[in-house]
Amino acid sequence: MKEAHPEYDLIIIGGGCAGLSLARLLIEDESNLRVLILEHRAAYSDDRTWCFWEKSDHSLKTLEAKAWATWQFSCADDDIYSHKSDSDLAYRCIRSGSFYKHVQNRIDKSTHLSLMMSVRVNDIQENAKSVSLTTDRGEFCSRWVIDTRPLQDRVVERQFGQHFLGIEIECDQDRFDDQVAQIMTNMQQDEYGFRFTYLLPFSRRHALFEETRFTRSAPEEVLETDLQDSIKKKMKGVGFQERRRERGFIPMSCNTKPAQQNSRIVQVGVTVGAARPSTGYAFLRIQAWALECARALSAGAPPTRQTVDPAWMRWADRLFLKVIEDPSNDVPEIFLALAKRMRPDHFVRFLSDSAQPTDLLRAIYALPKRPFIAGLTGMPRLKPVAR
Repeated sequence: MKEAHPEYDLIIIGGGCAGLSLARLLIEDESNLRVLILEHRAAYSDDRTWCFWEKSDHSLKTLEAKAWATWQFSCADDDIYSHKSDSDLAYRCIRSGSFYKHVQNRIDKSTHLSLMMSVRVNDIQENAKSVSLTTDRGEFCSRWVIDTRPLQDRVVERQFGQHFLGIEIECDQDRFDDQVAQIMTNMQQDEYGFRFTYLLPFSRRHALFEETRFTRSAPEEVLETDLQDSIKKKMKGVGFQERRRERGFIPMSCNTKPAQQNSRIVQVGVTVGAARPSTGYAFLRIQAWALECARALSAGAPPTRQTVDPAWMRWADRLFLKVIEDPSNDVPEIFLALAKRMRPDHFVRFLSDSAQPTDLLRAIYALPKRPFIAGLTGMPRLKPVAR
């Protein structure tokens, strides 16, 4: 274990995806900044799967667990619609366990970065030149602090979002088509909101089953029942073993807190836009922020804050969320319409972080018109896109 120092150039609160992504890039930049990462967990585990659409030359290619060039959508008891990329764009997966281990190994070899586990931050005090942190492992001081703690750890209202529960299983015989990711299948809605099954096959015998609901409240027992029903239906007559579980909540909201521009404490995460509000995809947004922030720090500048989405995207996300949260709308049909009527790469851009105004226009053409026209009531006027 490296010796802890009371003073640092940068302290990162939280050694999750955002904190470790920044640490990895600072090491790649051969930064001389003294950096301390404070993580509340005692040890890392394979507790997440991070998925995103990207081309084959992305910077974390070596950590990729699997990539699928074809993905599927379906409503309950309806035809399955498959998309195949027009290019080398694919749906890609990185296991959090592999990512954690990779970055930990690099930190262990670094002379400037340190990772301290089992630390709880009790108080943060800021002055004009530094930030002081009081923890259960001592007091530390830094010129800058990046706070990556997730929304769930703070006192907040219950938000509309994605509640999910997943089980990774290993079968005793071939059962899956490992060339196809089932992104949103068996889409339906009930008194608990919109739901769908998410199935990622890592091999013909090994897959992650996940049940997701877009709602404000999804009791654990409801998600468990959803998941067991889906597995039973898919695995009828096939024996399997459970490898691991994952459980989470991704807020879907445009009401993110504005960043404090003059503060030495930089917040990163869903509270300031790390996740795309209408879809929940966050991994590539975090990587883009981490790259920009690492470059700024290495150049002697302050750490950068999360980039704010353009006005047209915020407006489109707000309308989309308003429509899919309304229980009177047929949400499965809305998502299926996008899958059926948009070209694969256009559809991917609309859902992910590379959307253009033209993708919004294509989505408008593809979507059922009535719920969105009704949803315009009370919406702010969208200003023309500057050219």
